[in-house]
Amino acid sequence: MCGRFVASRPVEEIARLLEVDEVEVPSELVAPRWNVAPQAMVLAVTEPAHDPGLRRLSAFRWGLVPWWAKDSSIGARAFNAKSETVRDKPMFRSAIDKQRCIIPADAFYEWAPAARGDPIRRKRPWCFRASGSGLLLFGGLWEQWRPREAQSATPLLTCTILTTDANELVAQVHDRMPVLIAEEDLEEWLSPEPLAAGELARLIRPAPSEALETFRVSTRLNDAREEGPDLGKPIAAEQPGDAQLF
Repeated sequence: MCGRFVASRPVEEIARLLEVDEVEVPSELVAPRWNVAPQAMVLAVTEPAHDPGLRRLSAFRWGLVPWWAKDSSIGARAFNAKSETVRDKPMFRSAIDKQRCIIPADAFYEWAPAARGDPIRRKRPWCFRASGSGLLLFGGLWEQWRPREAQSATPLLTCTILTTDANELVAQVHDRMPVLIAEEDLEEWLSPEPLAAGELARLIRPAPSEALETFRVSTRLNDAREEGPDLGKPIAAEQPGDAQLF
């Protein structure tokens, strides 16, 4: 799964790197964040069907709410979507064909089991970032939703991050990882057109292990309310057995 990530890069840099045409980002998402959790507002790049080829960077709530949902609470449990089965699930079936997006990130976190001998039984967070500290491009889906009683209301924009089998590096901590879209596949991924089954399978396969690097980070990250650049910094082993994971 992917339940926390880092979004610390300036909006202007993201727009430049992803060749964005339009930027619609509220001021509260301009500041860097090191502990982005589900239900938070996040940035995503889309190419709307009514204007294909035009890339837009805008704000979405992390947790997908399909257009047909009775209420928006369903999004709380849909912050990830298993990429291998998205075409089988009513919640994601429409979006995978025509509403794919890119969610830019600087790193993501996964948790290993508590170290032996830790009386508090704290899960141990690990940070995974691009080798060379480049931008990670999470493959995602997006939707817009309106209450049934207020169809003229401004739509709620939501998104989810696709996951796939973990590569050898991530598998030492967790069995799933976010889908990472290669830069050369951006145009195809963002196109609001269905993908052939074989092409979808190629795009959602695990990124190679050498594309990522990893290190331990503070257990302060276990609290979604914690924030600050120190959360994404490497730490030394704190408990006997910590270093045995890698």
